[in-house]
Amino acid sequence: MTDEATNNSQLLKTALLVLLGLLWSLRLSAIKAAGLSGIPVYIVVMFSALGIALFFSVFALLRRDWPPVDRPALGFYGLSGLLGFLAPFALETAVGPHLPVFVFVVIIATMPLFTFVVSALIGQERLRPAPMIAISLGFAGAVTILWDISRDAHSVEVGAWWILAAFGVPLLYALNTVFIASRWPTHASPVNVAQAQALIVSVAALLGGTVSGATDAWPLVALNVPAMLMIVLGEGLALVVYLRITRDYGATYVSFANYASIVFAALIGAVWFGDRLTAVTLGAALAIIGSVVIYQRYGGKPGKAATTRCADG
Repeated sequence: MTDEATNNSQLLKTALLVLLGLLWSLRLSAIKAAGLSGIPVYIVVMFSALGIALFFSVFALLRRDWPPVDRPALGFYGLSGLLGFLAPFALETAVGPHLPVFVFVVIIATMPLFTFVVSALIGQERLRPAPMIAISLGFAGAVTILWDISRDAHSVEVGAWWILAAFGVPLLYALNTVFIASRWPTHASPVNVAQAQALIVSVAALLGGTVSGATDAWPLVALNVPAMLMIVLGEGLALVVYLRITRDYGATYVSFANYASIVFAALIGAVWFGDRLTAVTLGAALAIIGSVVIYQRYGGKPGKAATTRCADG
């Protein structure tokens, strides 16, 4: 590969990660706006799940490109949908009300740490200084930003059991990311996988809403239609980008988008919601950028499992 091709590849890799971080932060900002408008969380979930499934289904219909439905692929869709959405969302719903936002977001920001450890245990990563330094630097930057924008929120006393349970959320996300990276069906594209996952999640959300009677509250969507559409668009695009990065560049690298999303969330919060933006936050953002650069240059060498998967695919 020529130097120009290598530079273009690195540029694409970085651009996709930045885009994913931006999409995640836009989605979170839209969720916050929907909540401030009075739209319940369960309506946000049902609407977004059905909207994303509809979006990808129309896209597949236009392209005449539907997800493969053989047994291994169906198992992959189902398990990744469970680990990537249903299980962590259910846990978030149960734990969230018992923790300050600052504490919960910091706990979720440990996903890259979990992802790296799990990847190392199954041979997708090697325990080398560069990736460990990059992940630690990024985590320190993320925690600093979160501390700076919510200095008073973390003073609330919470139960140890709720904190312990909250760590299950980043662990589930990490397991899902490693699972996707290591078990990707070679005959499925990121759009195929995104559509299949969206269909599974939408059916589960609709069934749950019907049984619980939550579907009766559908008119509340009208309280903030732009925010709801932004959630669907942001989450749908983010899902494809997330799957593309995970498939092509590995589980640990895509997890760095968590750090990038915190940077964008701080910037969006300052512009959209009037949150504070200080020199401390900007300095921490530079640390996160540095962590991505370090991992991309020195930490992105695949382990045996990833190398074998690339050779086979």
